[in-house]
Amino acid sequence: MGRFERIPARERQVVRRAFVAVTPRAALAFALAAALAGAAAAQPFAPDPKHRVSFSVERSRDVANDWVTAVVGTSDEDSDAARLAARVNETMNWALGVAKQAKGVTVKSGGYTTHPVHDKEGKIARWGASQDLILESSESDAVSALVGKLQSKLLLRSIGFSVSPETRRKTEDALIGDALTAFQERAKRIQSGLGARDYELVSLSVQTPGGGGPVPVMYARAEMKAAPPQFESGQSTLTVRVDATIELEK
Repeated sequence: MGRFERIPARERQVVRRAFVAVTPRAALAFALAAALAGAAAAQPFAPDPKHRVSFSVERSRDVANDWVTAVVGTSDEDSDAARLAARVNETMNWALGVAKQAKGVTVKSGGYTTHPVHDKEGKIARWGASQDLILESSESDAVSALVGKLQSKLLLRSIGFSVSPETRRKTEDALIGDALTAFQERAKRIQSGLGARDYELVSLSVQTPGGGGPVPVMYARAEMKAAPPQFESGQSTLTVRVDATIELEK
């Protein structure tokens, strides 16, 4: 009689159940390990990073600013908040009526803010309020004339120039082509200089840094006379940068 037969019947049944439960798990683990080993063997070796070169090229162009943004507004104070709001609204309604008559100028309402004004003892003595109008156009003369009219009741807060969205798009499209040509020339020069047979592109990105808001050219003060402002639009520099990584083939 073998050792297994000498085990009591109840204990032999427990052993059989444990063996049946463990065997499928072991088989599954073995199959999974074999599959992973086969997949790893099928994958190609990672390329040698020693043969990779990263570099950047840029192309820039000076462009005349053809978009003007002017901000005008009103500021007032009163001990009665409701009376203050009514007065500010009346002034801004007048300004909107005048601005909407100007051709070629886009008019947008700016933020409306209120704040308490405290006395020397820290108590609220009155209320202050302000609201702005934002004027935008590609025609600086039209904006200048409109600002001159609005200055009879509003303050000129700022004027700034920038490149219009359409001009920016056209210029950046041209610069992208120039930058990609420069990338190809630089890649060929690196390949030749390092004695490589050829190169492959690993990664490439095109960036258009900058492109901030309008550049302010003047700020108005409360005592400025109500006359159309005179200004020069100036220029902005648009830049396109190409960041690339290539792999040399020896």
